[in-house]
Amino acid sequence: MMSRWLKLLALLTLILVFHSDLKLVKAQTQEDISGFLQQGQECYNRGDLTGAALEFENVLLIDRQNFSARTWLAQVYIDLKALDKARKILREAALQAPDHPRVVQLQKMLGEITTSVSLLNIDPVKTEAMALIGSSTRLRRFGLVIPEGKVAKDTSERDLLVFDDIEIVDVKPREPDLELENYFGTVSGPLAEVFTTLDREGLNPALDMYFLKMFADPSIGAADDKGLLARADEVYSVRFKADPKDLEALYYYGALQYMNGMYAYAEELFAPFRKNPGEYGARLTPFLAGIDRWREQENHRVAMLRQAEDERMAREAMEKEEEELQKQAELARTYRHRRPADLASGTASATTAVGIAQGLHNEGYDLYKRGKLDEALEKYGAAMAEHGENAELNYHMGLAWTDKGLAGDSSAFDRAVAAFQRVISLAPGDKLAKDAQAMIRDIDSAKKTLGE
Repeated sequence: MMSRWLKLLALLTLILVFHSDLKLVKAQTQEDISGFLQQGQECYNRGDLTGAALEFENVLLIDRQNFSARTWLAQVYIDLKALDKARKILREAALQAPDHPRVVQLQKMLGEITTSVSLLNIDPVKTEAMALIGSSTRLRRFGLVIPEGKVAKDTSERDLLVFDDIEIVDVKPREPDLELENYFGTVSGPLAEVFTTLDREGLNPALDMYFLKMFADPSIGAADDKGLLARADEVYSVRFKADPKDLEALYYYGALQYMNGMYAYAEELFAPFRKNPGEYGARLTPFLAGIDRWREQENHRVAMLRQAEDERMAREAMEKEEEELQKQAELARTYRHRRPADLASGTASATTAVGIAQGLHNEGYDLYKRGKLDEALEKYGAAMAEHGENAELNYHMGLAWTDKGLAGDSSAFDRAVAAFQRVISLAPGDKLAKDAQAMIRDIDSAKKTLGE
């Protein structure tokens, strides 16, 4: 018994050494992503759901924003009845392309399922190791699980990967119904004509037909394309990276990004065609129209966010101003409610009276700045009753009465002049007195203009 466990331990050690050796390899390429997508779809079509899930997880470890991997993984979770996990990753896909037919179809499917599911914690690495025991091969059953050294560093959302608590049952996948070379044979369904075109005419005509069908009936996007888009992406991503000026590669690569819900990237790729569409003009029309609709919605969304932020900042400023006014009002009330006996006995000092007047003066000036002239004048009057020998207080009162006069109350001009004359008498050599004299002259001119 001990010997058996020692052998098992030795085998697991070899597997871990092999796994660590993989960390020496450089970053994954686009070919790896396309390969994982293709392998995942083939596993899914064979009914090997656990194998498909690991392949799609591999894609998301390399490219967290890969729309195809997200939607495929959501489909796998639905089939595994891991509904909470399916909803979580489908929400991520919906943030990229909320109206994409595949997203809509999966959301509808989730809404129709009411079965409660119990999830168990599992260790995918352990499952892989156990699958290798006695297999006489060092190949991983479900494809490469990305080692840490090969994962991009800017993966702040890495914790959103959700293939961490699904019970994996080690079952032998059923054999495919068709050989790979006959995989795109005669089939039925909405994409049958596309597959026939692929066999007879090649990739480009099949893609053109697929795009036409998609724009005519977006629900077709929920149908299984049997790896058509993945194969096209594998071809045109390589060609585009090799030569970004290759118009054919640029068109098909941009179209594939659009179909995958990457509208911003598709908009960038199609930008050269807007000036000179050339032979792709007619084929580009529905793509550009869709991008324009998306851009309009995106601009509206950003504008709404900015408006909400501006409103939030305005509310905060108003609340701060109201809080300051309440503090000043509370201070003024405290001064006003001192005991009459203190006033009669003379125990309330002149300093206290000046403080009360200043508080009321500040309240009045805040009201004046907000256009509340009558309330400001009321505060100024109360401040004058406490301590009227303040040049600045009289000057502000004069300004308030001037505004009242300009608003149509002609008698207010005389009160304004009286207030400015008090400023001149209280501070004859001060700049405030010169400003008061200028205001008196302006009032005289205004009265003459009004015919008074």
